[in-house]
Amino acid sequence: MIKALKILNRLKRNGLIRDYAIGGGYAVNYYLEPILTYDLDIFLLMDTDEEFHALYDYFKKAGYKIKNVYIVIAEMPVQFLPSSIHPLIDEAVREAKRIRVKGIYTKVLKAEHLIGTLLMAFRAKDKMVIPQLLELVDIKKLKSIIERFTNEKTPLDKRLQRILESIR
Repeated sequence: MIKALKILNRLKRNGLIRDYAIGGGYAVNYYLEPILTYDLDIFLLMDTDEEFHALYDYFKKAGYKIKNVYIVIAEMPVQFLPSSIHPLIDEAVREAKRIRVKGIYTKVLKAEHLIGTLLMAFRAKDKMVIPQLLELVDIKKLKSIIERFTNEKTPLDKRLQRILESIR
């Protein structure tokens, strides 16, 4: 993961990406006991599909292996999720927490935004970690995020309610 973060930081310095933050399983591991995760989920601050395609073109031209949705960076499958797919991702990257991982500066989604993105995916493994993450969040901030980004396509409010009912 360290090599992947170094490459991401270089791409940011060179202007190929504006900003990024770690999400998914590695972000969960930052806050909780480690869980098994296959890939590194990177949330990107990108407004257009063109920016996203330019990033993939860069990796192709540089000889990186692409497997399904993953770009393999230093033997680490990395999935990129651009902020253009949902406004929650945009806010999550902009407000992400700056951290250091083995001396490398990076950012990780704040727990409230992480829960929001896990509610977007709403897979079984996401449902299992959300109750633990709820113990770490500012509930007012989480409710604000849920209210602002709930819509018909992503009913975050209903999904959170299901989680809360399951832990009572």
